[in-house]
Amino acid sequence: MPTNKAKPGNGQPETDEIQLLENLFEYIVPKYREAHDIMVSLLDFSDKPVRIADIGCGFGELTRRLLQVHPSAQVFGLDRHSAILLRAQQRLAEFAERFLPFERDLNKVSWSEDLQPLDAILSSFTLDYLSLDRHKQLLSEAFSLLNPQGRWVSCEFFRASDPRVNRVFHDLEIQFIQNALTNELVTKQQIEQLSQSSILRQDHRVCTVDTKVSWLRSAGFDQIEVPWRFLNLAVISAVR
Repeated sequence: MPTNKAKPGNGQPETDEIQLLENLFEYIVPKYREAHDIMVSLLDFSDKPVRIADIGCGFGELTRRLLQVHPSAQVFGLDRHSAILLRAQQRLAEFAERFLPFERDLNKVSWSEDLQPLDAILSSFTLDYLSLDRHKQLLSEAFSLLNPQGRWVSCEFFRASDPRVNRVFHDLEIQFIQNALTNELVTKQQIEQLSQSSILRQDHRVCTVDTKVSWLRSAGFDQIEVPWRFLNLAVISAVR
């Protein structure tokens, strides 16, 4: 069984920041839930017992959907913040027998220890926190963890080749937040607090969709598709 289960630790994000991110994340990322719906729909396991890893699982939004749609699945939730993992564990208490949270840093090769074999690996809004070289390397590590015909599905931010697309997406993000403020879904104070989040203020290192596809192909993946895209967001699927 995998090691390094989530546990309280020092140096983790403060509780108020954790709660703020948990409550507001869907209001700062356009199409957040729609992207997750597409990702989950790409897995066709019916009631077969399977092993799935959600790498960079955060508060467990995507993990919950996986556990609900695949009632015989065992889902490993990986994140490097123990405080966030503990919150995910609390939120997913009803799935305690099938949800296994593990504190893992995707910057380290050791993130993949003891997880093999897996039937699917998913990741949403996580990999652009890695350096481009590390991002590419992780795809090869993920490939080695998957069973034959195992599937990779990820959603993240990408850089468009057309600068106009990048500007449109940036403007839309601002409008998205403004609409949330207008509809009193969030407050100005909360948005100001979010702007100081140590998690959200991490550097983002984005590539193009074509680059990501080429990395997956180099790692050995086949049937590489981009089934959903919204400006600078894209879901990419690939099969071992």
